[in-house]
Amino acid sequence: PYIMNLISLIGLITVLLGATLALAQKDIKKGLAYSTMSQLGYMVVALGMGSYRAALFHLINHAYSKALLFLGSGSIIHSMEAILGYSPNQSQNMVFMGGLKKHIPITKIAFLVGTLSLCGIPPFACFWSKDEILNDSWLYSPI
Repeated sequence: PYIMNLISLIGLITVLLGATLALAQKDIKKGLAYSTMSQLGYMVVALGMGSYRAALFHLINHAYSKALLFLGSGSIIHSMEAILGYSPNQSQNMVFMGGLKKHIPITKIAFLVGTLSLCGIPPFACFWSKDEILNDSWLYSPI
């Protein structure tokens, strides 16, 4: 039990560190990568509780939703290159990405769906896996 608690603690630290670093990023791909680090910490918390099925379920859901966001970010970067020219420092910088919804409306909808899923909003996929982890955490250690 002590090792499992240590695993959960490491996962919790990873959740907080990944989320904090994701908020501090200006590069769209780095922000998505650090948010993945945060979600992997969430899965490690589930593993530390012994909730292996919920962790795997969240891994699969997260992979599909994050793939949608990375494909959307590629579309955004590609359309930014038409405006700013080829410069990874500028075309991936979220500071310059205002007002793109009129230029790429399908990407806007796809990015919104991926974001809502990763936020855990029902009825999107990641809601169900996060709910399963929270339910298992209640069963593991009721407060």
